[in-house]
Amino acid sequence: MNNSSQLTKWWEETLDGNARSFNCIHDNLYAGLFFYLLKIVKDEDAAQDILQELFIKLWERKERLGRITNVKYYFYKSARSCAINYLKAARPELLDLQSHQCIDIEFSPEDIIVNRETGIQAQHLLANALNLLPKRQKEMIFLKYFDDWTYDQIAEATGLQYQSVVNHVHRGINQMRHIITENKRLAKPELAI
Repeated sequence: MNNSSQLTKWWEETLDGNARSFNCIHDNLYAGLFFYLLKIVKDEDAAQDILQELFIKLWERKERLGRITNVKYYFYKSARSCAINYLKAARPELLDLQSHQCIDIEFSPEDIIVNRETGIQAQHLLANALNLLPKRQKEMIFLKYFDDWTYDQIAEATGLQYQSVVNHVHRGINQMRHIITENKRLAKPELAI
C-alpha cells in the first residue's frame, strides 16, 4: 500500500473516531508540514503553534469534512491557509498581498538534501538557483517537485488558473537551468595559454 492509500485509509478510520489512525496521519505528515510552515512563517514557535491548531481543528471537524480523496494535499492546503491567516495578523511584511498571497520560501542546501539525494555541488547550485527565483515561481516549484502536487492542486490552493501555474513552473525551471548553467560556466577555471 502506497503512502497516499495509507493516509486515505487512516483518514477513513479517523472518521469512525479512531484516534490512533489520526495519530498515524499526524506522525506521517508532521515533519513535512512543519518544514513547509517554517519556510512560510519563518518562526519555529509559530510554525509549531499553527500546526498544533491545524491538527486540533481537523480532528474536531472530521465529521463535517467527511471523505478526503488526497489527505496529504488537503492537510498541506489547510496548513498554507492557516499560515496565510497568521501572516495577515502577525507578520504582514512576509505576505505579498499584491501577488495573490504569494509566499516567499527560502531554500538552503540542507533542504535539498532532505528532499533529493544529489551531489553536494549540485545541492548548492540548486538551492542558489531556487533562491534567485521570484517568490511565486519558488513556491510553485516547491509544491510541484518537493511535495508532488499536481498543477490542478497548486492552482486550487493558490487561486491561480491552471495555465498560469504551468507557465510559472515552466519559466522557473528554465530560469533555474540558465542560472545553473551560468554558475557552472563561471566556476570552470580558464586555461592560460
